[in-house]
Amino acid sequence: MKIRIALASFVLAGLTGLALVTNALADPPNARKLSGVINDFSPRSTVPTGPYVVNGLWSLKLLPNGKAEFTASLTMVHSDLWIIEAGGDPESQADRNFHTHHVRVTDGQVSAVGSALVVEGTALVTSNGNQVFPGSTVRVEISGGTAVSPSNMKLTFGAPASSHFTGEPYEGVVVVR
Repeated sequence: MKIRIALASFVLAGLTGLALVTNALADPPNARKLSGVINDFSPRSTVPTGPYVVNGLWSLKLLPNGKAEFTASLTMVHSDLWIIEAGGDPESQADRNFHTHHVRVTDGQVSAVGSALVVEGTALVTSNGNQVFPGSTVRVEISGGTAVSPSNMKLTFGAPASSHFTGEPYEGVVVVR
């Protein structure tokens, strides 16, 4: 029994070390990371099938070369307002139209606009795991106040993805660590 526990401890320590080394190799040294949550609605006037509730996690990595990598994992579902206005069934999966999106920018241009940090670039956008809206651009704006900076983020989609997401920004927060 003691040998099994010792062996399990050794394997667990080895796997933990491997995970730490892999994580260290995956991120360039001196890369600054920000992350947070988006929790917003799409405006009903600009999305023909909206409004949608839009939620998800996002992450931004500022690289030493002056570029940035951005990812977001979003879920969209018709809001209660849409269900009421469209006469939909609030219990119907089809009426709720739940779907997912992943957004990834790998070579974002970083700039400062006033006191905000802005990242812009061409994004890989998926819907339920399939690529959609090729060639779309996104703009990520990170800002804050005097008490908490950075604290806020905005994600805005350019064409052609703006036909689904709108050209209005989705707002979220920066997780303070």
